[in-house]
Amino acid sequence: MDQQDSNTTKANVFPQQAVVDDGDYPDLRIENDLLDSADEITYHEDERVYRLKYDQSVDTPSVAVVAAVAAMTRTDPMALDPLYSAIDLSALDDLFATSPTNRRRGQIVFRYSGFEIMASTHGVIEVNPR
Repeated sequence: MDQQDSNTTKANVFPQQAVVDDGDYPDLRIENDLLDSADEITYHEDERVYRLKYDQSVDTPSVAVVAAVAAMTRTDPMALDPLYSAIDLSALDDLFATSPTNRRRGQIVFRYSGFEIMASTHGVIEVNPR
């Protein structure tokens, strides 16, 4: 993972705007078998968003979104609503697919499981709990 800047807090130090408001801070480690290229979500206090950086050549954006939401809600990924109920999975993954001839730039924002999700072409998933 990249070295954290001064405006970034490791995910295991969850701010008061915690998604799971049960008086305990959730552990935002990604399940080892869900994503191969990332293992944690960081909170960016200045933007008030949670950010997952992953390698697009290893994992798909659709899997990264599910991993992030599952970690934030402390829910088994299989127990979440299907991501396809919020967005076309093939379109999402194809939009951000990497190849020598496909270097698209941009982002897409959508709602999933009560969160605003932003997926970008540079391998970042942002989850906004508002």
